[in-house]
Amino acid sequence: MPKAYQVYQRVLQVGRVFLNRPKADDREVASSLLELDQANFALFAREVGINSSKHLRYTVLPLACLQPPIGPVLHQMLAAGASFAEAQKLLSRYRKRTLGLAELQRAAQEHTWRALLAARRATPDWANRPVWIFPVDKRARAYEGLNPTIAEELVRRYSQPGELVVDPMAGKGVVVQKAQKLGRQAWGSDIAGDGRLVQTLDVAALVEALGEEVADLLVLHPPTFAWFVRNVFDARVEDPPEADYTNWLSQHLGYALPVLKRGGRLVLIVRPEHKPRPLVRQEGILRWAFVAPLELLLSEHELEPVCYHLAVSEDGKEDWSIFVGRKP
Repeated sequence: MPKAYQVYQRVLQVGRVFLNRPKADDREVASSLLELDQANFALFAREVGINSSKHLRYTVLPLACLQPPIGPVLHQMLAAGASFAEAQKLLSRYRKRTLGLAELQRAAQEHTWRALLAARRATPDWANRPVWIFPVDKRARAYEGLNPTIAEELVRRYSQPGELVVDPMAGKGVVVQKAQKLGRQAWGSDIAGDGRLVQTLDVAALVEALGEEVADLLVLHPPTFAWFVRNVFDARVEDPPEADYTNWLSQHLGYALPVLKRGGRLVLIVRPEHKPRPLVRQEGILRWAFVAPLELLLSEHELEPVCYHLAVSEDGKEDWSIFVGRKP
């Protein structure tokens, strides 16, 4: 049994004997104990075996005095392993209205209250701008992975603690790592997954693995257009590569979207070639992909637009178009 909860129960049990009120409920016992004069309260503290009467008077007993609905929520957290300090901090934030009752109830049920207490860093200055200028991470760039600072900001913005974040094209698992750090549940897979943090799974098997409408946030970070042209595109097909890439993405969206809850959010992270740079020369015609067809793609999948971010590295060598949509 958690130490704090053991103390909490012992205080109330001894209190009933001390007051000779064996049938009184917890709040009645705690309130009566707080009304004792200093000498009797010190005597009670010795009976309990607690040297600090201040801890009893200002921490333990006030928690027992709390009325519904907040009292039972914090008592549930104590029983599940929360410390007195954690319970007091959550109570303070509840009273200041920086935490809502529903959020606390969910955290108590899912044992995620510590995520609510995690230090809340100020939003990076770049994240409040129309274009995100983010720090360079050459290690992530080497395998076309998502920059960790971008992954963290997207999880923070578009999900809540305790919610499930799913990334079926997880690569090395940066989204999964950041989601877990921020107190979310997280599940990631990749066709080349390591089988530990990132499951080995083709996106086509995602629904079979997870079921339908389970994710609160679905992150899709497919291979770039440049990679697609080099590794997938077949010049013998009639479609130009940019259209073929859009169709390819649409197929993956079709596999992944069923796992997203209604009202859940999709984050699609792509690097279309928005500059006229030759990637494929077909019959003397230069071809490249633009952002607009991808916006059309999301509307075809009946996703409501939420936001668009353009993220560019500080050295200008890396840029991502980030579409955020809501599943109605």
